[in-house]
Amino acid sequence: MNKHVKYAATACFALGLALSGPARAQHGTGALEARVVVVNVEHLLVDSKRARSAAAKIEAEFAPRRQQIQAQLRQLRELSEKLAQDAPSLDDREKLKRSRAVGELERAVRRAQDRMGDDFAERTASERAALAQRIHDIVQTLPARQGVDVVLTRTIWHRPQIDVTDKVASVLDP
Repeated sequence: MNKHVKYAATACFALGLALSGPARAQHGTGALEARVVVVNVEHLLVDSKRARSAAAKIEAEFAPRRQQIQAQLRQLRELSEKLAQDAPSLDDREKLKRSRAVGELERAVRRAQDRMGDDFAERTASERAALAQRIHDIVQTLPARQGVDVVLTRTIWHRPQIDVTDKVASVLDP
């Protein structure tokens, strides 16, 4: 089944439940009610205390590398300016030597930036995956804890009364 069709079906189901009150199904002689709640997982992945703490930890972890790259960029700028300033008075051999040094430093800085960007993205993705797993584990416990039958994590719209994101956040961030 197409991904968009699944989302649309889920959204229609949730909207129908939200607008009609508790879901009712006939089972034998009595009616059953289904309690539905919504958890905004994306909000938790971005705005929870744990998510902000992980982001700050990663930023602190990469700060020395950023500072080192900034220092290399300053050095590169200084060498480039010095070369441009001294170029008219330099012989061809010295000009070529300095140009190569500037080029090598520029490539080294670019490699360091690329490597740091890749490492940062990998580290961020790893932390986000661990947080997503923790959120998933908490959401799995909701039926037993809250007495709910259906937990939705994606909706187009829902009534605020069925949103339990704050309750999940309190378990996530004790």
